[in-house]
Amino acid sequence: MATLWVLWSERNNRLFEGRSNSPYYLYIKVVVLSISWARAMPMFKFISAFDLWAGWKVVCNSHVSVPRISQQWVKPPVGFSKLNFDGSSLGNPGPAGIGGVLRNSEGEVVKAFSGPLGVADSTEAELRAAYQGFLVLGRERLAHSLVEGDSVNVIRWLKGSVSPPWRFLRIFDEIKDLSVGCSVDFLHVRRSANDIADRLAKEGVVNQSLELFDYLPP
Repeated sequence: MATLWVLWSERNNRLFEGRSNSPYYLYIKVVVLSISWARAMPMFKFISAFDLWAGWKVVCNSHVSVPRISQQWVKPPVGFSKLNFDGSSLGNPGPAGIGGVLRNSEGEVVKAFSGPLGVADSTEAELRAAYQGFLVLGRERLAHSLVEGDSVNVIRWLKGSVSPPWRFLRIFDEIKDLSVGCSVDFLHVRRSANDIADRLAKEGVVNQSLELFDYLPP
């Protein structure tokens, strides 16, 4: 089903928009979509996106449950970059910060960021972190990217699966504007796979201003 959907979308892109994607990108798109659908099934709901990514062919052909395994960050496929973002709020609402890191397929840091928001709740902090992440993606002009966050709701909103609450519509629309022309797939991950972005967000709470790095700050 995922393959048919991706091929249909690609056909429409070529026919009506005059643009096309590489076969390798289409393959990755099928895998990501299959993982998203698999995680909606009861037998796979406790399996991380990382575990499904690592053995998706076996899992998708399985008829038995698979033990839960701790998740960790994994490099994106060749030709892709990966953005991890997170927001932190001390008090919810309270003093808040954002953080994120963009890495290439070798796991090398392309750009990292950390900065304060003032007073905000955790959901707004997550969205602000995603916004800053897309600013970074736009500046780096990367072809294909995976975007990971540990907020289920924010990832659902970014995917378009569910509409965000009205109070977040403005920042959400700003993120959508930044994503125009970007080839991006969104994945929800556990905090253990988002630990660097989480640390940068917590450090951002006490920073004086937004900081951008070409390396991972100690």
